[in-house]
Amino acid sequence: MITISKSIKSYKLIIFGLLILIGIVLHQTGYFKEQFFLEIAETHLDKWWFIPLLILITTSLYAFALPGSVMYIVAGFLYKPFPATLIVVAGGVSGAVAAYYLSGFLSKGTRTRIQSSRAFSIIQKHSDFAMLGAVRMLPGFPHSIINYGSGILKTPLFIFIITATTGFAAKGYLYATAIHQATRIDKEEGVGGLEMTIPLILLALLFLLSKILRKKLSESDPTQEK
Repeated sequence: MITISKSIKSYKLIIFGLLILIGIVLHQTGYFKEQFFLEIAETHLDKWWFIPLLILITTSLYAFALPGSVMYIVAGFLYKPFPATLIVVAGGVSGAVAAYYLSGFLSKGTRTRIQSSRAFSIIQKHSDFAMLGAVRMLPGFPHSIINYGSGILKTPLFIFIITATTGFAAKGYLYATAIHQATRIDKEEGVGGLEMTIPLILLALLFLLSKILRKKLSESDPTQEK
């Protein structure tokens, strides 16, 4: 029985590692292209089930550490900024929560062994609202690392969902707006440029600034809870 239990834990760890590795590689290589989804949309865009399908696809991509950011582009091409943002948020947050629980399940045995280490404690301590929000805002940063890492660290689910919603909403709206404007003037240059990167970096800095200010206030007021 002990041997079987160890084998199961080993398989879970291997699966977990492969999901993360595949997700990062596909994210960096750009294997998932928006053109594939847009071709499908040409014949099914008017169907009632198409929007739920887009949300389900987005959910699945993020749940299994695949590059879900391609759906920013797809939603931006197909819909106006507000509905496109809603699609991104609905699929992104539900996929993030699924990844959170999946990573927690797959890393259960490993987490038990490493949670007493100093490195684990340091990372867990800094996985708060401000830090998660800042990382969510960084352009090009793989959401799969945040989702799976939060599941391993057992980040409070409420904080995880709020920061995920904020991050997907900000990125989704900026990308959808830029893409929508680009399609209206019949060109795509500028999409993903400074007009989107700078606001996201500024939002990330605001999250970090709030963390620094909170720490300063906590140090100056001994009665304040840390």
